[in-house]
Amino acid sequence: MTAALAQLTGSLSLYYRALCGRGCELVPYDDDAELRQRPDTATTVRLPSHVHSGPSWYRVALTHRALHHELGTFELALDRPEPFFRRLRPANLRGGLDRFAGLFGRTALAVEVFTALEDLRVDAAALRLFPGLAPDYERVRHDELATRPELAELPARSAAAEALVRLSLGATSVRLPRSLHPPVARMAAVARVLTDPRSTVESAAEAAIRCYGVLVRLPNLEPATGPDGDLAFAESEVDDDFTLPGRELRLEGVEVFDVRFTPVRYRDVPGPRYLGLQASGMPLTEAILRMTGEETKAADEFTERALAAESGQVDVTTPARPPEPLPHDHGPDLDDHHHAESGPVHASGRHEFTYPEWDHRAGRYLADWCLVREKRPRSGRSGSGHREALTRNRALLPALTAQLERMAPLGRRRRTRLRHGDDLDLDACVEAMADLRTGRTPGEAVYSALEPVAREVAVAFALDLSSSTAERLPERDGGVRRILDLERESVALLLEALERVGDSYGIYGFSGTGRTDVTLSVVKSLGERRTPATLRRLAGLVPQHTTRMGPAIRHLTRRLAAHDAPAKLLMLISDGRPFDLDYGQQYGEDAVLGYALADTTRALAEARRAGVRPYLITVDPAGGDYLAAMCDPDEYHVITDPRDLPAALARLYVTARRA
Repeated sequence: MTAALAQLTGSLSLYYRALCGRGCELVPYDDDAELRQRPDTATTVRLPSHVHSGPSWYRVALTHRALHHELGTFELALDRPEPFFRRLRPANLRGGLDRFAGLFGRTALAVEVFTALEDLRVDAAALRLFPGLAPDYERVRHDELATRPELAELPARSAAAEALVRLSLGATSVRLPRSLHPPVARMAAVARVLTDPRSTVESAAEAAIRCYGVLVRLPNLEPATGPDGDLAFAESEVDDDFTLPGRELRLEGVEVFDVRFTPVRYRDVPGPRYLGLQASGMPLTEAILRMTGEETKAADEFTERALAAESGQVDVTTPARPPEPLPHDHGPDLDDHHHAESGPVHASGRHEFTYPEWDHRAGRYLADWCLVREKRPRSGRSGSGHREALTRNRALLPALTAQLERMAPLGRRRRTRLRHGDDLDLDACVEAMADLRTGRTPGEAVYSALEPVAREVAVAFALDLSSSTAERLPERDGGVRRILDLERESVALLLEALERVGDSYGIYGFSGTGRTDVTLSVVKSLGERRTPATLRRLAGLVPQHTTRMGPAIRHLTRRLAAHDAPAKLLMLISDGRPFDLDYGQQYGEDAVLGYALADTTRALAEARRAGVRPYLITVDPAGGDYLAAMCDPDEYHVITDPRDLPAALARLYVTARRA
């Protein structure tokens, strides 16, 4: 039975919160057929848009993801004891997943091993804790085993790694070359310890050190040789003759690093969270590649000192400087209350800006509470999407352009009470006659004149880039498109018309991962000319995280207020209400939505006072419920069918420009 994520999002979100007490956004994959997906973050869980195994598959997947939080996967403490293994972690090494990753020369391989072992521990706990779900859980694991790659086709190291994954999926044996039996049996014996209810994430870390040490000693260029044989995992015995890997000589070439485990569909893809970067959704390899320069140097210093202290070579009384965080690394999870209660933020670069936030509970502003970062989005492969958008809306563009051209960019207005002019000012003349009759000297400013005046308009389009804009919608022609694609198409249509009539415009995307990282993606700034790069940047916008509207509105108000156009418009296009996991968290979970609405309402009022007219367009069918409380009646528009967004935005812009 096929199940669709879009139809189950509400109930699955509640199920996830019930399991681990955390909120999240459930986001469909961009392409269900793609094997390697983007990893989850602290605020986002990514799942297939459709599965053929029924709704129970989603419950299994969310149970697994939720238990990673409940069982402390991302709360590793290197100095915390565990009950099973002789300690290989350096005694003086403290910290979490970031420090743990620094112990290994092949970081990606180490993260993959640790993730597979934690997955094994989590699955064992799920089967114990939820006996009612166990039959579905076992069925999902059995189905996954049927899709695994053939061991005979893999190089020796990859084959041994695949055997470890199969063990984590409940396999009792594997058939592989007998030359691989001893190393795989050693890993299996270590991994099986993690099925014990007393095992912890620190147990998984110790197991990962041991399994990693086995794998790196295996060649990774050719398949293992020799006859095949069945290896029963239950027959393996624990052998704790392991050591912490030292500095590794990489003699096999660059390809030795590319040992990637084939993903398990119901589990999260290993990502930057396993490096201690809670909020980042970039691919694991990209995060590792960015751990270079000063960051890697600092991590190496720290690990070298810890290893030296282990052997008594140095006295470590204070830790070395930790590596600087990667982009999007915000430390503790955004759901932690202390995150919301920390103090003001500080801008540290040309493209960073701080803004206050309105705390309606306290009735005051929180000064310098949010940090906005301007950045350029990555360029898409081409601007062909723009041409396709114009083709799809070819019936709309001529009428839209004609309407805007009728609002001539140059108008004329009559100025009165002038000393010189082309006509008399009747009001001034009447006053002058009255002065004469009463004996007073009349004024000389009794003329009027028609003078040209620029009717220039500056508009900033703000596109919601929250993760929910990845939702795919069926098209009338039988295809599917994401909400973000419709947002992008709407702006593409308008910018073509605005180029023809001369209005100044900027295009921005906004999203956030907490108050310290509100990202404004600048596709085109207000004073910038349109170029082919503009279209590529528009095509490069992707769904990101949450919808923190207040700082984005304040920042774009600031940009518009600095423009010299007489009329300034801010048009914000969204698919839902403002939301961020640390928006009002200091007052508890139940206060989040009300707090977010209050701050956004205040930001809109600030825009009006600054001479900027805000307009909110939403494709959320329930948008009228909250927008009516946030905006004046003529400042918002609810589009019940997102497919109507391009035409609706065009009509709304014409209406707003006339106002």
